[in-house]
Amino acid sequence: MLSEIKKELINHPEKLKEVLKHFGYCNVIVRTKYLQFGRDEYSSKKSLVVKLENNQYLYVTDYARNIQKDLFSYISEQRKIEFSEVLHGLKGILCISDYCEYFSKKGIFGGFYERIRKKSTYKVNTYNESILDNYAKYGNLRFLEDSISINTQQFFNIRYDVESQGIVIPIYDQIGQLIGIKTRVNFEVSDGEQKYYYLIPCAMSQTLYGYSQNYNYLVENTVFIFESEKSVMQCHSYGIRNCVALGSGSISSKQVQMIYELNPSKVIFMHDVGFDLENIMRNILLVKSYSRFSEIELGYWNYFDYGYEGKISPSDLGKTELERIINTEILLIGDDESEDNL
Repeated sequence: MLSEIKKELINHPEKLKEVLKHFGYCNVIVRTKYLQFGRDEYSSKKSLVVKLENNQYLYVTDYARNIQKDLFSYISEQRKIEFSEVLHGLKGILCISDYCEYFSKKGIFGGFYERIRKKSTYKVNTYNESILDNYAKYGNLRFLEDSISINTQQFFNIRYDVESQGIVIPIYDQIGQLIGIKTRVNFEVSDGEQKYYYLIPCAMSQTLYGYSQNYNYLVENTVFIFESEKSVMQCHSYGIRNCVALGSGSISSKQVQMIYELNPSKVIFMHDVGFDLENIMRNILLVKSYSRFSEIELGYWNYFDYGYEGKISPSDLGKTELERIINTEILLIGDDESEDNL
């Protein structure tokens, strides 16, 4: 999706010019092979450049600050607004109401991403944020005891359903649109009983939890992929932001596409203890099968060699232990015999 939006802007530089002006950039000049512009009306008119050729990830080069960065995360950081606000602003400029519907009809991408898009095309329902007003905007002790701070609960818009006594977890798509609501029961349940259910069902395989909230920290960085939403929130509380969650144990083709749109340096799977190595390798193989266009290191938390027991996520062990795991217990594909498992 993000790749398609970026491609649209590269192919229509006048629209890109409108985007830059919308977010307060000045003196935008469209050249044959690039756009140049200034941070504001007082700064140099040539200090910022976006190339219109060989710029798949839509980088902006800020010569004055020696920055080269994805344009969306650059605007988000420099203008101090959320990534989802940037994407929302683009809708008006592109004159569309629904990104998925617009680009599925256009089919502007060929080759690699088009192949993934065809495999993963799925109608995803979106909902108005106002439906969350049905739930109390309170933090909760259960998540707090699970190392999810009140600030983190507020950041991820956690609510509480007084009627069902459930912790409400809004699920957002890649660009910050609400696509479902998940609930965690706020009481102890026996082994095998259901802790989580959906108040509003969503196509979880079509998104990655934490993607839109953590976008600026994911781009061109190591991306840690956890199973559950809780892990992403725990990591946020620890100050670790380059994390997303599958919402399950298996990665989908759509989720692979979303990962590649970040142009990451490494992709590390952080599955819970008890998840089979065979299934971890199946996930890695799916990512690897699309990696011929980029040099991305792949790896996983090799808990098998360290005697962990029970179904725990590495984030459940606390900030210090998680940082130690990241530094000492990650096995990159190609290390030792791991390549043979593929």
